Amino acid sequence: MKPTSRTKAVAALLAAILLTIGIFSAAAQAASFQKFSGQAYLTSVGQNSDAAVMKVLLNTRLKMGMEYNIAVKADALGDIKTLVLVLGASNKGLGAAGVTIEQEMDRARALIAYAKAKGIRILSLHTGGSARRGESSNALISLCVPASDYVVVVAEGNKDQFFNEQCGRAGVPLAEVATLAEAGTVVKSLFAE
Repeated sequence: MKPTSRTKAVAALLAAILLTIGIFSAAAQAASFQKFSGQAYLTSVGQNSDAAVMKVLLNTRLKMGMEYNIAVKADALGDIKTLVLVLGASNKGLGAAGVTIEQEMDRARALIAYAKAKGIRILSLHTGGSARRGESSNALISLCVPASDYVVVVAEGNKDQFFNEQCGRAGVPLAEVATLAEAGTVVKSLFAE
C-alpha cells in the first residue's frame, strides 16, 4: 500500500513530537541537524575539570583537533567556526583560577556575545553529572543553553529534566546520552567530515 500525503503528514508530525520528547536516539537527532563546521574551540564555563576530560576524549580518542583553554577570553577565539562550552560550576576550579562565579558569568557572556557577533555557532555540553548541578551551575546553564545551537547532556546530570525545560523554551535541539563515551560519539557526529 502506497502512503498518501495525509499519511506522510501524520508520520512527520508524529516524528516531530517524538523527537521533541526525546524518544528518538541522540544519533538520529544529530543526523538531521545542520552540521557544525570548521575549527572548534573547547572551553569550560564554570572552571570545571570536565572540559579537560572532554578535551582528551574529543582530541586524543576521537581525533577532532579542537583548540583548548579552560579559561579562554573572547578576544582569543580568532577565526573559529564553533565554540564548544562545557557547562558546570566547580568551586574548587573557580578558587584555583582565582575567579568568582560572577566573573565566570561575565566571561561566559563575553564569549557568547563574541560568538553571536562573528557568526560562530555554539555547542554546549554537560557531562559532569549531578556533581556539576546546583545553583551556580544552573545559572551558567540558563545563560548558555538559550544561546546554543545544540546541547548534549549526560543523563545523570539531567534527572530533573532542567535541560529539557531550558532547551524547549529556547527551541534548542537536545541530545541526552547515557555515558560520557556516547556524548563524545554524538559530538563527533555533529561535525561535518
